[in-house]
Amino acid sequence: MKTEIDILIINNCPSFYKINLYNELAKHCKIHVVFVGKTNQVVINNSYQDDIHFPFDILSLVQIEKRYRLLSLFKLLKICCKYNFKKIIYGGYSDVEERLFLFLTSKRKNCLQFESSILESKVTGLVSIIKKVFFSRISIAMPSGNMQLAVFEALNFKGRIIETKGVGIFNKSLIARAENNTDTKLRYLFIGRLIPLKNLEFLIRVFNQLQKPLTIVGTGVLEEYLKSISSSNITLTGFVNNDVIHELYTSHDLFILPSISETWGLVVEEAIYFGLPVLVSESVGCQQEMVIQPNTGCVFTPTDKNSLLEAIERIEANIDFYRQNCNSFDFEKRDKIQVEAYLKVLEL
Repeated sequence: MKTEIDILIINNCPSFYKINLYNELAKHCKIHVVFVGKTNQVVINNSYQDDIHFPFDILSLVQIEKRYRLLSLFKLLKICCKYNFKKIIYGGYSDVEERLFLFLTSKRKNCLQFESSILESKVTGLVSIIKKVFFSRISIAMPSGNMQLAVFEALNFKGRIIETKGVGIFNKSLIARAENNTDTKLRYLFIGRLIPLKNLEFLIRVFNQLQKPLTIVGTGVLEEYLKSISSSNITLTGFVNNDVIHELYTSHDLFILPSISETWGLVVEEAIYFGLPVLVSESVGCQQEMVIQPNTGCVFTPTDKNSLLEAIERIEANIDFYRQNCNSFDFEKRDKIQVEAYLKVLEL
C-alpha cells in the first residue's frame, strides 16, 4: 500500500538553506524529499543528515556530477512508487531525472520551483522552444522573484504562478549584528567561490586603486591568481567554516557581490541580516527583493568601473540610511512567505 503525503519534492542537493526551508514546511504538511546527490558547487554540511527533520532519500552518494544517471533515475522511480502525493515540486529541471519525470507524472500535480533570472536564461530561438516544452508539463510555476518571473512571462507561460520570494532559509544566529565602525575607512567583505563568474579580478583592480580594506572569503580555481594581483589592503582568507562565518559579517561594514551571473545570491540575505549594507551587480537575481525595494544598498554594472565607483560613493555617503533599512528588514516575515508559497500549491 502506498503512503499518502501532501508534497513530494525533488531537489538536486541537500544544501543547508533548502534543508531549513523543508524543515519548516514539514511542520505544516506531510512531505518527502528526494535529493539527487551532493556537489562541491553548493555548501553542504558534513553532518547534514543530523539537520534534517523530514523523510528523505538521496539518489547518489557520490558527487552529483559523477553519478550514474540511469541508476539514479531507476532509484527515483522506485521511491516515487511508494507514495501517493497531491503535488510534486521540482527544484529545477537541469538534471535528467527531473526532465524525464516531468513527462511521467501528471501535469496537474507538477510544480516547478525556479531560480534562474531573465539575465541568464535564453528566451528566444531553439532554446526557448525546448523550455516551452518543459514548461508545458507544469501547472504551477514558483519563481524566486521578479527577475525569475520574467522568464515565465517572456515564454508566455499559461499556468498558475506563485512567487516564493526566496530560494531557502539561511542559518540565523543570535550573535549581535555589526556595530558601527568609527574608523575612516569602511571595511568591505566578499564571500563566495573564487571563480570567473564572481568577477573578482574586476573588483580587486578597483580596490587596488581605492586602497579600501577588502576581505575576500572562499576558495576556487582563481585563488592563487587573485592573491598575486592583490595589494596590501586586500586580504584573501581562503576557506572559512560556516560555524564562524558570522564573525566575518560582524567585523565588516559593507558587503559586495560583483558577479557577472548570480541566480539569486543567498549570501546577500546573510549580509543584510547582520546589518551590512550591500553593493551588488545588476546581474544578481535577488536585487529587486533584497536590495532595491527595501533600500538596503546599491546596484552597479559589473563591467563598468565608473558604475562601481559611483555606487561606492553613494553607499558610503548614505551608510546610516542603508544600515537602518538592513536592521529593520523582517526576515521572520520573509521566511513565513516562503513556507506559505509552498503550502499554497496544495490549494490549487
